Amino acid sequence: MNRIVNILTIFIILQGCVGTDVIDDIIEEKIEITTPIASLKVGESYSLMHRYLNNTGMEEDAEVDWFSTDQSVLEVTEDGELTALMSGQSEITVVLRENNQIMDKILIEAAEETVVLSTNSKSGTINTTSSYELTGDFEITNTDTGVRITISDNYIASSALPGLYVYLSNNPSTTTGALEIQAVSVFSGEHAYEVDADELTVDTYVYLLYFCKPFNVKVGHGEILD
Repeated sequence: MNRIVNILTIFIILQGCVGTDVIDDIIEEKIEITTPIASLKVGESYSLMHRYLNNTGMEEDAEVDWFSTDQSVLEVTEDGELTALMSGQSEITVVLRENNQIMDKILIEAAEETVVLSTNSKSGTINTTSSYELTGDFEITNTDTGVRITISDNYIASSALPGLYVYLSNNPSTTTGALEIQAVSVFSGEHAYEVDADELTVDTYVYLLYFCKPFNVKVGHGEILD
């Protein structure tokens, strides 16, 4: 009898944990210019960088082409080497060579000094995707060794969620390729996660994910926004 009760309890918890439609892991692939340069001093050069995320949110090597709307102002090579030739502005575009459709753009000024913008913090709001309560705001900031994720005092999560873990990911639907942070041990109020990893910044991932790890079921996420 006890065994039947335990099985029914697990089934009920799992059903509540799911609380959503079948998850589709496929997302839109994209290219991002990862060097946030606003202006380049006339006469100087700067190497532009990019990253390509495939249709599961995984970073991959990809051949790209770079373009400048005004090569007389800002000249860019096929390798992303940017040179400021004269004062003015130009829109720089990186395009996936495979289809010439997936692209990213940035407006850069050729001016008297080079200015590279830096983003030290971003924020977002956690929303549940299950029948269990999960909500709250968060902020992610750069540290010397990675990032710090601060969950606000309006955060509430149901303690009934089985094996709840938090992750950083570029795909809102799966933990494949995600960075596992740790098991959730705080279910209300302000708290923080110190996440140390090589080359990890606030720009590395797009989502904060909450998953029932034993069942690999998503229960919520928050998009990391500027």
